[in-house]
Amino acid sequence: MERIKKLNMYQKGVLILLAAMFVIFTAAYFIASSKVGFRYNDAILQPRYENRITVYEGRIKGKDAVFTVTEDKTVTFSYGDKTYGPYTAVEDPTAIPKDFEHKKNMTGVELREGDKVIFRGAVIPDSGINSELILIDEEGFPEGFDITFSDGYNTYDGDGNIVDEMKPSATAIIELMSEPELTSNGDWQIWFYSVVLSVITAVSILFVDELFRWNLSFQIRNAERAEPSEWEIAGRYIGWTAFTIMALVFYSVGLTL
Repeated sequence: MERIKKLNMYQKGVLILLAAMFVIFTAAYFIASSKVGFRYNDAILQPRYENRITVYEGRIKGKDAVFTVTEDKTVTFSYGDKTYGPYTAVEDPTAIPKDFEHKKNMTGVELREGDKVIFRGAVIPDSGINSELILIDEEGFPEGFDITFSDGYNTYDGDGNIVDEMKPSATAIIELMSEPELTSNGDWQIWFYSVVLSVITAVSILFVDELFRWNLSFQIRNAERAEPSEWEIAGRYIGWTAFTIMALVFYSVGLTL
């Protein structure tokens, strides 16, 4: 306690901020990781089961978002007052790309929105990339391999048409039909890195002079008599500020993953 009393207001403020971030973000990580569901557009849609129907619901950008999957694997999606689907799929071996390297591991599929075919190709299960499905169209290209650009307000396709970013992709629909792996927000590994960075910052504040002289002891004699220059002191404050900002950024990023 005596050591803390000797600190100036800025040093105490940084320590209080680091402690507050630890408490607030730890609670936020526990809350985020407890909400398990289907990840869609950076939101977690939690499942609910009723009468052999699975409903994944949540909110995206302030609006209600609901996927409904029936027993016969028909998928519909509602976002706000807009509805997409119904989507249905049938296996079709003839849709598998010819002469494709992973042909033996593929399942041919034709996906429809109502009577309109929106995807025809093949599914590679458990690709090893985040345990996600990979869809390859019948020409051999990955699903969603489209050229898009943005003007800051809207996203456009290669023909200049506005892309509806809420419209489910073929990959998302097929995942829902095959009972997707549920996940949650809050990457505890990044939380741990944030805590370590916070602890390092706190230690460097509490033992700043000891660390300064310990480092000098490898370079000069009588390091215990050395006094920090103005540049050294300025560097300390810059370092404490930068490390605190880095910890805040890591906490925030990890909370969304």
